[in-house]
Amino acid sequence: MSTDEALARIYSLTGVAKAGRGEKRAIVALRDALGLDLDLERTNSYSARVIAEALDVRWHGERYEIRNKVTLAGLNALLEGATEAFAAGRATRVQGYRPEALGDLKWSEFRPARSKIEAVNRISSLTGSGPEWLGPGSKEHKRVLTNLARHLAPNLSPELSKTKLAEELAREFGAPWTDACVSTGYTISLVGLNTVLAGAELRLGRFQTTAGFGGPAQEGAALVAALVDGLPTGVWDGRTSVRWLERNGTGQQNQTEWPGFYFEARGRQILNAAFTPQLKGPRVQYGHTVFDYALEHVWDLKAHAAERTTETSAVERGLEAMLNDQRAIEACVEEQGLGFLVLNGRAVIDTDGSFAAWHRDFKARQGIRSASSNTGRSRKRKAAFQPLSVDAFWIPNRAALDAAIAGGVVKGAAIGRQAPKAGEKSGATRKPKYNLVFPATELLVASLSWAR
Repeated sequence: MSTDEALARIYSLTGVAKAGRGEKRAIVALRDALGLDLDLERTNSYSARVIAEALDVRWHGERYEIRNKVTLAGLNALLEGATEAFAAGRATRVQGYRPEALGDLKWSEFRPARSKIEAVNRISSLTGSGPEWLGPGSKEHKRVLTNLARHLAPNLSPELSKTKLAEELAREFGAPWTDACVSTGYTISLVGLNTVLAGAELRLGRFQTTAGFGGPAQEGAALVAALVDGLPTGVWDGRTSVRWLERNGTGQQNQTEWPGFYFEARGRQILNAAFTPQLKGPRVQYGHTVFDYALEHVWDLKAHAAERTTETSAVERGLEAMLNDQRAIEACVEEQGLGFLVLNGRAVIDTDGSFAAWHRDFKARQGIRSASSNTGRSRKRKAAFQPLSVDAFWIPNRAALDAAIAGGVVKGAAIGRQAPKAGEKSGATRKPKYNLVFPATELLVASLSWAR
């Protein structure tokens, strides 16, 4: 987990909007959630020690502090302690996203969305209208409201402007519409979307106690929309992406298959920031395998080179994506089902070897020697990667997994040995994994592309 991801999870847990890049605001969020009397003029490391004591977290200053700052290990310790405190009722979310006008008792069970992408997808899920994404400038699409009106308020005219339709929906549902509900440029604010969402949930008689999605298909659609909305567009340059992995403390900057690790790290940040997490989320670790993300269901993030440019500038199609350890997948599927969020992209192959040379030099500057391969031949690396679409696949149970294997949609894959260490003739063996064979329509629950 990177520093940014740890901070995003603290913000999500406490219900506070992110502000700035450092850890100060996250520490303040924990202070407020715990109701502590803590002077903001104190250093971050001092404040963290006080919060750790309130959370019954043993604080290791030599590992958790660097001068007056809190390390990633320290943030993770606070996050773990805070999660337990929230689950035990010793901490309360700061109602930073609840519209002030929703202060009456009848709205007390409403759980506000923490982002516009969460809000539009929760509204859409109420009527089964499919995944929603945001337009330029984080503008919500009018269809979110027209779909809602068609199902719950058919008396309202779809010819109304977007902001006027939102206002009329709120009034139809008995929710208070205020000036804070509208932003400039005919855009509805998060306050306004939460107001409409609260009213619609009240009309349906079901305030959501979770993120508000009706099952893995709806949840997968919302996650796909958030990823397409939040990921960088255009071509991802290998050098820039590797430096980002280093700068954000992921520890994965030396990996050969950098697009997958870059997508996982950026994707987790986006999803953690976009959706309110579960206090007692589903299990994500099976053996040594830790799946990437969980809301109400468990998901793993995979980057797939659906297209590859070759030395002759021709395009090769990638028909399979490597998943995880077979035993871990089987155990998770049997217990609770498992989903995969797959980023399909166009890989630009490092045909002249310049990126590989740069990456070897990059690692050498860290004192890391590139390991030789077992075959003596180096595989061509990816110099760049262009995102094309994101798919969500869901495997609900063992019977579905077995059917997918029998149908050739999922197949076993023997994994080559690890690169040999110094003095070794060959590297250690690796456990077999599963591959997903495209298009895998039997398991597909949602898909969204950038070209729309």
